Parts: sequence; C-alpha cells; structure tokens
Amino acid sequence: MFGKNSAEDFGVFPDGGGYPLRFLSNAYKWLGVTNPDLVLHLCSGSMLRGVRVDIRPEMNPDVCCDARNTPFDDESFDWIMIDPPYSEDYARNLYGTEDNYPKPGQLMKEASRLLRPGGRVGLLHFTVPMIRRPLRIIDVKGITTGLGYNIRAFTICEKEPR
Repeated sequence: MFGKNSAEDFGVFPDGGGYPLRFLSNAYKWLGVTNPDLVLHLCSGSMLRGVRVDIRPEMNPDVCCDARNTPFDDESFDWIMIDPPYSEDYARNLYGTEDNYPKPGQLMKEASRLLRPGGRVGLLHFTVPMIRRPLRIIDVKGITTGLGYNIRAFTICEKEPR
C-alpha cells in the first residue's frame, strides 16, 4: 500500500481541466488561494472556475489568446496556475497547437508580469523551469497519476515584494 502521499488515478474532473483527483484542492492550499474564482488559469480553458485563458476557442475560455501574451494589466492577479502541453509532441497529438507551443520559461515570464508582489504561481510540467527574479521558487511537488505514468513537477513560485 502507498503512504500518505500515494499516487492518485485520473477520474471524473469535477473542476474541469485535466488535473489528477484532489490535485486542485492541494494546489490551492500550496498557493494560499482564498478564492478559487480569482485564480488565473493559463492554458486551461476547460476549468470551471477562475479566469480561464486558452488559445483554443473551442474550450470556451474567458479570454482566447496566447498565454505568453495576455491582455491583462501588470500585477493584476494574486494566484496563477499554468498547465500547458508538456512538449511539442503533446501539443501536436493532444491539442493540435504545436505551432504555438509555449515553453515553460515563456509562461513564467508572463506570470511574473501578471502577479502582484507576494503572489504565487504554480506550473505543472515535466520540467522545473529556469526562474528569474522577481520570482523565486518556494517549493516543488512531485505529482503522479498512478503507476507507469511520468511524474510531473508542480513548481511553486512567489513574486518578491518590492
């Protein structure tokens, strides 16, 4: 039997998106989210709550645009979650978006612009991205969806106060 941090399988996604079971509630806790409706979700148009940005109009996001260049004002969010395709192959095979594949560092750059000082961003990806100031990594969690699946890193960063 697995321990306290056992792997969890995919199942019905009650919050939309494609996160593993119970991941979202944990992610909100790790990010310090007090109101899920105020979380900016980049590359996650299928989420049911929050401000949803996706390049795919068929996902019916709140804002349909490239997550590397959003129309939001600087420092307009306290919490951001990013769940992009994990590679160009994923972008091509799962979403048909290989021509617009966003690299983790590009998404973190936009998140840095959008976060208020003290705000937090969480990136779910196969890699832990290079981080530049004013962001700093405060934690990295290993996320798995079960045996035989690649583990993902949930990198949590905070924007330094001025």
